Amino acid sequence: MDVDGADVAVEPDTPKPIRKLTADVVNQIAAAEIIHRPANAIKELLENSLDAGSTSIKVTVKEGGLKMLQIADNGHGINKADLPLLCERYATSKIAAFSDLQSLATYGFRGEALASISYCSHLEVITKTKADSVGWKAQYGNGVLKEDARPTAANDGTVITASDLFYNNALRKRAFRSGSDEYARILDVVTKYAVHNPHVAWVCKKAGTPQPDLSTNAGSSTKANIAALYTQSLASELLEVPETVFAPKLGASARGWVSNANHNGGRKPGFLLFINNRLVDSSKIKKAIDALYTTYLPKGASPFAYLSLSIEPDKVDVNVHPTKSEVHFLHEDEVVDALVAAVEKALAGANVSRTFSVQTLLPGAPDASQATQKPRTTAPNYKVRMDPSNRTLDSMITVIDPSQIADYDERPSKRRGADTSAEVTVVEDEDETPMWSASVQEAKDGSSSSSSKDIPESVCDFWSIQELRRAVKKKGNEDLNETLAKHAFVGIADRHQCLGLIQHSTRLFLVDYAALGDEHFYQLGLRQFGAIGRLRLEPAPQIKDLLRLAAEDEPGIEENGLTVDGVVKRASALLISKRDMIDEYFSLSITPAGALEALPLLLKGYTPNLDRLPHFLLCLATRVDWEDEKACFEGVLRELAFFYSPRPFADTEADDDASADEVAHHVWQLEHVLFPSFRRNTQWPKSLSDRHVNQVANLPDLFRVFERC
Repeated sequence: MDVDGADVAVEPDTPKPIRKLTADVVNQIAAAEIIHRPANAIKELLENSLDAGSTSIKVTVKEGGLKMLQIADNGHGINKADLPLLCERYATSKIAAFSDLQSLATYGFRGEALASISYCSHLEVITKTKADSVGWKAQYGNGVLKEDARPTAANDGTVITASDLFYNNALRKRAFRSGSDEYARILDVVTKYAVHNPHVAWVCKKAGTPQPDLSTNAGSSTKANIAALYTQSLASELLEVPETVFAPKLGASARGWVSNANHNGGRKPGFLLFINNRLVDSSKIKKAIDALYTTYLPKGASPFAYLSLSIEPDKVDVNVHPTKSEVHFLHEDEVVDALVAAVEKALAGANVSRTFSVQTLLPGAPDASQATQKPRTTAPNYKVRMDPSNRTLDSMITVIDPSQIADYDERPSKRRGADTSAEVTVVEDEDETPMWSASVQEAKDGSSSSSSKDIPESVCDFWSIQELRRAVKKKGNEDLNETLAKHAFVGIADRHQCLGLIQHSTRLFLVDYAALGDEHFYQLGLRQFGAIGRLRLEPAPQIKDLLRLAAEDEPGIEENGLTVDGVVKRASALLISKRDMIDEYFSLSITPAGALEALPLLLKGYTPNLDRLPHFLLCLATRVDWEDEKACFEGVLRELAFFYSPRPFADTEADDDASADEVAHHVWQLEHVLFPSFRRNTQWPKSLSDRHVNQVANLPDLFRVFERC
């Protein structure tokens, strides 16, 4: 058929002629794009009611909206003169020029909603303005006013009724599962708008039923509506995200309410996002919020979040989707990160911990009621009791503060020694308050609560330390700082190569956590210079015995004309001569007789592998420039950081005979103490991102790959 409708004979191998669709076909296609189901029609209609300044909106539904949809409001109504254009496509009072979209502050603007509804239903409108003495009734079909509007009795506002939705699209109508399912979708839409607009009185009910399924009062509050429309128990677990203005260039702010760690999700969808007052979907923001909650909630649990994002109109494009369910805006990644940071601040500032019951006393400990209560010092001390009959080191030892870490086995830690099994027991210094408690709180990331907080920077007037601190800040890379400060731990990829996986936003990174540990512990030591906690050893081993273990294992000593005894003698003499300095500044305590009384405690809840203690002491004596102040301080801190940094128990997997408990504790310590500590107190240099932090996947890139498949 040609453009005039006449039949045209077309050869099988010739292309079909292009024809212009009729206006009715065009309009029906457009209507199907905008009105997918009854819930879409309700969304468009109630947005019009809100634009009209309504303070009362009532929704009545029959057979899930397929038989009838009605929405009544008390807004400013529609002028009688505008009724002929009411359902005509692209007829609107919201904009006059395309440039008006850059300053748009209303819900609707395209002039398609009522037109689309009129093309797939029988539409009736009753409206009255305050200036009119009577109301006006008008009926529409296919976007056209069927006959002149008739006067009728009416209240101020508008009542719109759409009957027999999709009566002319049998295929679409048969696709709906049931009226109850469609009604549930309508109820969900009205619920979300009622949460966002608590100043409006909302009612939603089925036609013919006396009691509404949803009802709120005008002048309510967001939290009160959440309690009424979801559950009171959810409302009691909500944390407010106060109005937060982002960086000036972003031109955005956010507010909302989110659940704390005690809420594990409910029967209703728990994510409500409004951008410039429009209900929108954003998988990117939802995934970012879900990723944030992975450190708060158990696996499979979901949070509740109501977030309202305001963006300057000239920075957002609302005209990207027929139903306005999606928007695009400038600086999207930065805005999402800022929004997540605002939620994280609300969570971090609240008591979202969970309480666990533990035994009242540690095994073998005295009765807590008999202990002398003394104030805890700012730099806590711990003791490690070793078997006095054996001076060899334990390969893996756990130093835990039981008052800070819950859900952990409080029995003395027993680990495999290098040559024999030395039994090691962690106890508290006698000068400290007893650490046991009948009720302790778990920090949000499972680590000790003190390690989850910023470590204060010590006051130091040494020019060398000030220069080292300035150098650290100068080398900090903004992108890498952002990645590690807001990462989510995924897992350990290879324990022997010290490789772990972390996620930031939509990107997955493979990181060398040993290299990260080197820099992290260096900066922790530099930050706490002169005020580092202590890890006490009882009874104190002799440094000569430790140095001998390292020297005997060090290759090349005899080839260079040295002897093990000579190296041990000179190294121990040097460390003893420097004991006052390294004790005062680094909390490494050595007695005049050469006994090692205490090690530095850089991070509470984290213990280094003490098998590497002999090597640390040997490196301290031979690799540090003790003559230059700055070089000396930096050298000691670097060696201390290398000692603390996590390394595998053996050089190769074949040589590693660590027990399953040892490996499990090593992984636990990485996930719950070290990686959470990576999020703070460190300025990460770009050199790490070049070699030790590598992006292995990005969700948008994967989507593009799948699209090509």
